[in-house]
Amino acid sequence: MTEGLKTYFALLQEAIWGRGDIDVKTLEHVNDVVQIAQQQGTGTLIFDQILKCPELADYFSSAERMRMKAVCARSMMAQEEQRQVRKIACDALEAGGITPVLLKGLSLARLYPKPYLRSCSDVDIYVGKENYHPGAKILRETFPDAPRFDTEEEYFRHYNLNVGSTAIEMHRVSASFAHPNDIKVFDALERVALQKQYVHFEDAEDAWNEPEWKFNVLFVFVHSWEHFVTESANIRQFCDLALLIDKGFGQTEVGEDIEDYLRSNLRKLHLLHAWQLYAYIMVNYLGLPKDRCPLYTAACRMNVELLLEQVLARKTVIPTPKRPAPKNVILRKLYTLRERILEAQEIAKVEPYYARHMVATAFAQSWDRFKKGENTRTWE
Repeated sequence: MTEGLKTYFALLQEAIWGRGDIDVKTLEHVNDVVQIAQQQGTGTLIFDQILKCPELADYFSSAERMRMKAVCARSMMAQEEQRQVRKIACDALEAGGITPVLLKGLSLARLYPKPYLRSCSDVDIYVGKENYHPGAKILRETFPDAPRFDTEEEYFRHYNLNVGSTAIEMHRVSASFAHPNDIKVFDALERVALQKQYVHFEDAEDAWNEPEWKFNVLFVFVHSWEHFVTESANIRQFCDLALLIDKGFGQTEVGEDIEDYLRSNLRKLHLLHAWQLYAYIMVNYLGLPKDRCPLYTAACRMNVELLLEQVLARKTVIPTPKRPAPKNVILRKLYTLRERILEAQEIAKVEPYYARHMVATAFAQSWDRFKKGENTRTWE
């Protein structure tokens, strides 16, 4: 690991736990730290650490320090706007008989020592499949001038509209899966955790609902892994997961059966080994205590280095198709299958167990669409 990366993770541990081991005498590479932080969605967290430490701040000009302060201030203002939009949206949904559950962003920001430094890109609200269309109608009526999707199609994961500079994503499902068995497993977990066992929070005049903790741990991991497979994950997602796990273990009534819950459901979703890669990074790079990290093992170190290399490089793991899909239906299906196998080969370099499942999923999904007569999907 480079000196820049060591310093980056030390500063990050200081930001999320208050216990980083930082050597300010060897920070000639501090500019590398800033670059890494910006690429990994942790710029505000690292900037705050730099600004409050004179030895670090002196490496930068007054103009650069002012820019860091401005980034932190914008994060605070953006989060406050998002909170107000979320409150209006959730109040409207509840008035319409729908129970909204807050996902990701704002709900995870509260876990940080300084919540406003956890940058949030949008407001994610789960309403479920049954409330998807009624919920979209309520949001359109609540924000009549907001740019939005014209329709709420069933094949979308969420319905989108923009209120000022804040995007609202109203979810019919919290996560998407392609294999029929995966869909069945996660749908059952989702219905229990988000429709029956959600947790109510109150803070001063504010109130909101969040997912049940064990499911939330699984969901936050699944969401990040999906980003890694299809786009690119970032270190902020690992911080979210580490803090979420740690906070839950601080409540003994919810921390006891997390290992059994995760082991069982990760196996069903073919994600147990992927989880162990994340667990290794959370313990050895982010400082999550080993005894608070479910299913941790040091046996996956080599694959962890490959995963971390991909995450830090911010490169899409899956290659871009080299030629367009053919128009013939049969040839197009063969083309798509070939692309899915090539994608799996790339993922196999990091996580071979899940890569095999990706191939199985491609065949299962193709057969499922064939049975339903979905030979052409015009929305893709």
